[in-house]
Amino acid sequence: MGDFGNAIKYLYREFILRDILSFVTPGAIIVMAVLYFFFSELLFPSYSIHWLLYIPLFGVFYLVGFAVQCFGEFLGIISFSPPDEYPWPLKQRWNILNPIGAHWTKDKDIVWWNKYYKKMEEFWKVTKSDEEAQQRRERLIVLKQMCANGFLSILIAGIFFGVSFCSFLCVKFLVVSVVAFLLTASLFWGYRVHVLRQYAREKIIVSSRQENK
Repeated sequence: MGDFGNAIKYLYREFILRDILSFVTPGAIIVMAVLYFFFSELLFPSYSIHWLLYIPLFGVFYLVGFAVQCFGEFLGIISFSPPDEYPWPLKQRWNILNPIGAHWTKDKDIVWWNKYYKKMEEFWKVTKSDEEAQQRRERLIVLKQMCANGFLSILIAGIFFGVSFCSFLCVKFLVVSVVAFLLTASLFWGYRVHVLRQYAREKIIVSSRQENK
């Protein structure tokens, strides 16, 4: 029963809280807004949908929600750490995306999360046996992701709502296409960002372990 309880606790903490609230819900808001305002016949089909098809649908919601977060981070609208303590200049954010000129890894050792991960390594050492402190931190992460991603997704859905009153079909198509392009580009940027974050995180962990030998 203990293993089953731990599995349920893990799913609740890692999947339901973070993924459903932080990514799936914001992504669903945008996808449903597009379908409702522009493709309502797809939102209310006259035929039944097999339940297995809902699995990739939730994957689409998650992907869109994560793209929203990447888009917000790139623009500087979303920041998951105090920007005065961990500044992230626009030039560094653009270098990661820019395919022309400087290579996108040039700032990998000076970008803000190098300093942040060092602080987090100290946090994990101090709270190694304090499960409550780790749970509180996880909950705060979920809350700030949910608020930030939810805000942006509702804002984008509001744009779709405003455009839906336009009588020109080409304008509607253009707005949806631009948003889709920006979110797709944000995913590509997010991929590069997480390559650099993984590099920094693993480098700091290895360095910390070597210091403790």
